[in-house]
Amino acid sequence: MRFLTPSYLHLLWLALIPLVLWLFRRQARRVPVSTLLFFKSLAREHQESAWLRRIKKWFSLLLTLLVLFFAILALARPSGNLSADAVSAVVLVVDCSASMAARDVGGRTRLDEAKERVKQRIRALPDQTVVSLIAFDARSRVLLSRSRNHRECLRLLEELTPMPIEGKPEAALTVAQRLADLESHSRIWVASDEQPPAGDWIPVALKEPLNVGLTGFQIRHSPLARDRYEAFVKVSAAASNRNKTTATLEVSIAGRIAQLRELDLAPGESSALILPLEGVRGQRMEIRLKAAGDCFGWDNGLAAPLPKTKPLSVAYFAEKPDPFTELALSALIENGRIEMRKGDPKAWPPKEQPDVYVFEHWLPKEWPTDRPVISLTPQSSSGPLQARAIKSVPYDSVRSVQPDHPLLFRASSSRIAVTQSTLLTLPASIEPLWIAGNETVLAAGEYSGQRLVVTAFSPAQSEQLALLPSFPLILGNALYWCAENSEALTDTRTLHTGEMLHTDSLVQWHAWNGDSFSEVSDDPAHGLLALNRIGSWETGTDRSGACALISAAETNLPALAADAAHSIQSATPVITASAFSTWPKRLIWLALALLLAESFLFHRKAVY
Repeated sequence: MRFLTPSYLHLLWLALIPLVLWLFRRQARRVPVSTLLFFKSLAREHQESAWLRRIKKWFSLLLTLLVLFFAILALARPSGNLSADAVSAVVLVVDCSASMAARDVGGRTRLDEAKERVKQRIRALPDQTVVSLIAFDARSRVLLSRSRNHRECLRLLEELTPMPIEGKPEAALTVAQRLADLESHSRIWVASDEQPPAGDWIPVALKEPLNVGLTGFQIRHSPLARDRYEAFVKVSAAASNRNKTTATLEVSIAGRIAQLRELDLAPGESSALILPLEGVRGQRMEIRLKAAGDCFGWDNGLAAPLPKTKPLSVAYFAEKPDPFTELALSALIENGRIEMRKGDPKAWPPKEQPDVYVFEHWLPKEWPTDRPVISLTPQSSSGPLQARAIKSVPYDSVRSVQPDHPLLFRASSSRIAVTQSTLLTLPASIEPLWIAGNETVLAAGEYSGQRLVVTAFSPAQSEQLALLPSFPLILGNALYWCAENSEALTDTRTLHTGEMLHTDSLVQWHAWNGDSFSEVSDDPAHGLLALNRIGSWETGTDRSGACALISAAETNLPALAADAAHSIQSATPVITASAFSTWPKRLIWLALALLLAESFLFHRKAVY
């Protein structure tokens, strides 16, 4: 046997008090009276032997000590060795990610259902069971650690709310396992709509969910036009949808409808759209997705400002500039998209760092690693690029290896004839985009965290290439793709919920709550704000941007499996406790019974 709260055992010293009172009780005194007739009559009615009076006194002391002993023992909570199927500790892990906000026909969220199931299990636990509570979305939070206060656990559980953040249960399960390892005979209960890789699953998914949501978004300037933008939007249907779903995508700018599309999506199908938009920078764009019977609203709305980007700073170094390259860059300059500083190899390195380096027919001996690089037809090797000039080889067509790459956005790869003038040997992380014959003529990728774009053809020698819009589009796409993480394009980057925003000023939101947009504000603490809202934001420092869920994992709502539904209908699992699990209550009742017995004996039977 062991005691769950042995700190109360020190109260046994209180037994000294009745012992002292019993040992040093008052003795009878001789008092002279006028007559003994009255006392003689009492002695005849209550005549007792000396040994019986002594037993009564010992019995009185014993009852007092037993009452005190049982009361202190109940406070110490005795517990015995656990049986094989007994549980001494439970770690509760509750999913608070975005998908737990999905609602059933009655309007109950999955988190509401999870809280109800977990409460039933907590109330069925023996009082001495140790409980821990962990909630997670992208982060894990330990709300209660190794406590026997079940009421506190129920209170913390009731305060949980779903967050519009993609769930990552791995960290929470790792913490739960460490807490479970601290106690013998422990269990981990995970309340989630998706089955976890470990732990006892409490399933709360919908039986027949229906959901269509936004799983991709990006907006940017159109490279060759003023006041025109291009928005990439991806719409996906959950694989658990029973039938094909019809959804309406509505895009509005400054309250005016700019695009209206109707999509038919089969279960698990996605549709990617490129939406041309026209507006003034800084205007707010809103996207709403509507589908009949949709049970999850957080992925149906999005707001973003039209980017107020600065022109890209480009440093252009060329030994023999190609006239068509200069023409394409000039078009971008005229539209206010770039600011170009041109120089010959003798001016290398530049005094000011640009957003992107562009090298043509030349590479510096000391490779720049601080900025992305676009290398056009290199004639020598440097850094990660191995190249050598060859005799010009014309090709009538090219093959597009990755047509969905951002460099090839809106650029047609058909009817392209190029003349190769460089032979490339590239690292494995630099992937080919165009192949002519068996040689790579256009490639892009990252090397040691640096973005690189390489071409192996000469625009001036390629038949009709310079007359097609594909080359200036590819050059503009390459500049934007390389400078995607630069300060100049900060406003075009869509942040994910759960990320941190560095700001010291009040953040104003045009936020999507799952049904409509509203105006709210957040005050950052210590210069950091956790982005827990969906919509467009702006600060007092003239910074603005968009924050969105855009998570395929959260949009793809799981359906409740047949075996999980059967386990829900079954009774709550019985938690077996030790043989001493009910002893505290028994000891309290025993102490009360002794008090009643002592009261009866001394008040009704004159046991004193």
